[in-house]
Amino acid sequence: MPVHLLEQKKIESLGLIIKLQDEAAISSASRLIQSLLKKKPQTKIYVEEPAKLVLPKELKKKLLSLSLNAMVKELNLIVVVGGDGTLLRCARYLLKSNARKKCGLLGVNAGRVGFMASLSTDEAQKKLPMILEKPKLLAIENRMCLQVEITKNKKMESHHVLNDVVLSKGSLSRIFEFQVNINEEPLSLYRADGLIISPPSGSTAYNLAAGGSIVEPQIPAIQLTPIAPQSFSNKPILISDQNRIQLSLRRHTTDIFLTLDGHTGIRIDDKDGIEIQRSPKSVQFYIPRDELKTHFFHSLRQKLNWGIVPNSAT
Repeated sequence: MPVHLLEQKKIESLGLIIKLQDEAAISSASRLIQSLLKKKPQTKIYVEEPAKLVLPKELKKKLLSLSLNAMVKELNLIVVVGGDGTLLRCARYLLKSNARKKCGLLGVNAGRVGFMASLSTDEAQKKLPMILEKPKLLAIENRMCLQVEITKNKKMESHHVLNDVVLSKGSLSRIFEFQVNINEEPLSLYRADGLIISPPSGSTAYNLAAGGSIVEPQIPAIQLTPIAPQSFSNKPILISDQNRIQLSLRRHTTDIFLTLDGHTGIRIDDKDGIEIQRSPKSVQFYIPRDELKTHFFHSLRQKLNWGIVPNSAT
């Protein structure tokens, strides 16, 4: 997918979304706000109302409040301080609104893993004031999403996801049978604990833990990863984003759910139809231009400890 620069003279206001259940994220956000107020005092900083309850008192009176729904509609830049889950929460609001075409997310990692964030807290304190002055320092990376269409009793509902679609059993972890077709052509009948279908952004989530491949965000592909398949020949498969995937349950399979981005769970039975394909919608991620070609690999190296020698071994 094409990557382009943010075309804007200056950014005079931004939204700040914080993972409020995490002390590290609150601390990181507080330091970032203090830095912005010192270096760019005229910038309007909007936070959700609950954030004012946990931020230092001296900062509260200098901040404005908006709901996340209002932020994505009224602002062009939302800075997200937290992990991938906090970014996904913001992405859900963007996907429900046409504002996704003008509003983007800049992730500041304060989580344990955080593959989607492009900046650390220290980097954000240094770079964000410069970005507000010169937005062209940011590149826009359009992240591919999936569209999920579920047909129940001849009624169809549509959803859009950035991270993954997971077909799995409910309260009891038991193997079950399901059929996967690609463009109406049978691919395989699976006996497994479930199936993960993910666009590139979701490849580092549940997909990675289940043995799937890591996929660079700009590769136009969809990954199918069976969860603990009974047959050793049922391996993860990467297919073109031009394909349509159909899922169906075998008869007498009960207590099955389709989970969307780890947030929405929909009960599925053997009469329901499920089709998944590339969504016409995407989510804009903002990345510092000087890190565009390296940030993803830097994140992998840091988060997965690739080639890093522990201090005790030096």
